[in-house]
Amino acid sequence: MKLPRIFNSMYVKWTVAFVALLFVAQAMTAAFVFRGVVAEISDMLADKIQHKAAIVTALYEGGHELPEETMALLTFLTTDMQPYTYIISLDMIQRALQGDIVTLYRNAPFHRVPYGFFALGDQLVLLSPALPQNELTLFVNGITRAMVLNMVLSSVFVSAALFIIILRIRKVTAATREVARGNFNIELFTRSEDGIGELMRNFNAMTHELRQSEYLKKDFVSTVSHEFKTPITAIEGFAKLLRNENLTKEQYNEYTEIIIKETARLGGLSTNLLRLSLLDNSDFKPEAAPFYLDEQIRGTILLLERAWEEKDISFDIHMEEMLYSGNEELLSQVWINILQNAIKFSPHGGAIGVKAGHEGDFVVVEITDSGPGIAPQHHDKIFTRFYKVGKHNTDGNGLGLPIAKRIVELSGGEIGFTTQMGSTTFYVKLPI
Repeated sequence: MKLPRIFNSMYVKWTVAFVALLFVAQAMTAAFVFRGVVAEISDMLADKIQHKAAIVTALYEGGHELPEETMALLTFLTTDMQPYTYIISLDMIQRALQGDIVTLYRNAPFHRVPYGFFALGDQLVLLSPALPQNELTLFVNGITRAMVLNMVLSSVFVSAALFIIILRIRKVTAATREVARGNFNIELFTRSEDGIGELMRNFNAMTHELRQSEYLKKDFVSTVSHEFKTPITAIEGFAKLLRNENLTKEQYNEYTEIIIKETARLGGLSTNLLRLSLLDNSDFKPEAAPFYLDEQIRGTILLLERAWEEKDISFDIHMEEMLYSGNEELLSQVWINILQNAIKFSPHGGAIGVKAGHEGDFVVVEITDSGPGIAPQHHDKIFTRFYKVGKHNTDGNGLGLPIAKRIVELSGGEIGFTTQMGSTTFYVKLPI
């Protein structure tokens, strides 16, 4: 990655913003520190100067010779006060001539320096706090150096941290650009537990789902093409056979029956595909209205009477009266699809159990067939589109249960099954 692209405007803006905020925070902290601590040190230094001035005055008045180190601290102002007129007022001079030891201050960066001003005989004296090295200036200079070093190191660390963050963001941006081009085989490696690490893991989950979706789309197109091709081929083949003038009546009836059957299969497939397309539409919102769910299930059983009478199947029905608010037309398709499967897989002379009632805030419907059960290898594929089980895999188109599942999901409910050797129970839970 080229440096000019790394040090782009976003990186510069973020760095400047962070450093500026850091500087403001440190300046505010320093202001609070200086206001308290520096004032205390300044007062302490002023007290020491007052004490030294009192000692110097006492020694002078007692006729003692002042030490050389003490004389070095004194500035005699009788002859030339011009350099100090900005801090010495007339009132201070009068107080000093009257014998007071006056404390006065000279402003310096970030603090004030105290001085002692007093009269020594006929001379006015300014007692210096040993500038430039005294407790106050040493403290202020130390704090200033620490702040400068802190600013430099903080700026370096913040810039490095932002540099790493920008690199990671640019990595995600580049990967996102690849996904936008249709390349879903992108995966970002990260061990980080921070926000960007979570973003990368979510990105990987997204590309995984997109890969699965792309695979399912291709598989869906392939399966639909195959499902349409088989009946069309059969219709075409038997239609050609009908052109043979030497066909017997039995052959003619057999071929036309096959054509009718395959045409109905095509129609059912088209209808189910359109229904799935409608149900998968994110804007589709089924309308709800109150109706009796138990009466709807009984009506569905009667609707399929021809199919279960042909197999001499009996029904064991135990249903409570259940007033439910939902989409009556869509839920009717759920019971049709489940009952058709129960009839298909139940043996001749078998039985189907239908049980329905209230369980807490749900109505629960259970439909049990007397078929062979569902083998474990099929459990996780039962609701997969176009998937068919067992010797009946030539019947239907494998869309009944996926449609039922989607309708139940749109109703806010749950569909599932339990199975064992000799029976399978499909259950539907719908919120009241």
